[in-house]
Amino acid sequence: MNTILKFLAILLLLILCTTVVAEQKSLSPQNQTTKITDNQHFRVSFTSKLEPIVINTMHAWTIYIENNKGQPVLNAEVSVEGGMPEHDHGLPTAPQITKNLGDGCYLLEGMRFHMGGWWTVTISIIDGNISDSVTFDLQL
Repeated sequence: MNTILKFLAILLLLILCTTVVAEQKSLSPQNQTTKITDNQHFRVSFTSKLEPIVINTMHAWTIYIENNKGQPVLNAEVSVEGGMPEHDHGLPTAPQITKNLGDGCYLLEGMRFHMGGWWTVTISIIDGNISDSVTFDLQL
């Protein structure tokens, strides 16, 4: 009987470990740099001036936004927020769009990640009466 209990305990532990690993893989960030917004109004891309992105280094991004017809979005209101979902805290800085570069490109300054791990960066866009957002996942 004691052997059966040990076997069942080991089996249960293996099942739990497998479940945890599967959950972590399903949360694994893709580090995509181009995505469609949540309501499919825009396609958003970013490039970092710091390549590769490393922790504790202030840097800027260029964000490119086009509408769902493939045309650059020229004069949108763009805001950015982010954080670490697993740690329940935001970015250590307050990144902002500081310049409209034209042709659908916007300069985002003040980006910094202060620790390694899974980060999310959400870009919110308002263009006329259309608003939408997209979240990028980064593994640093």
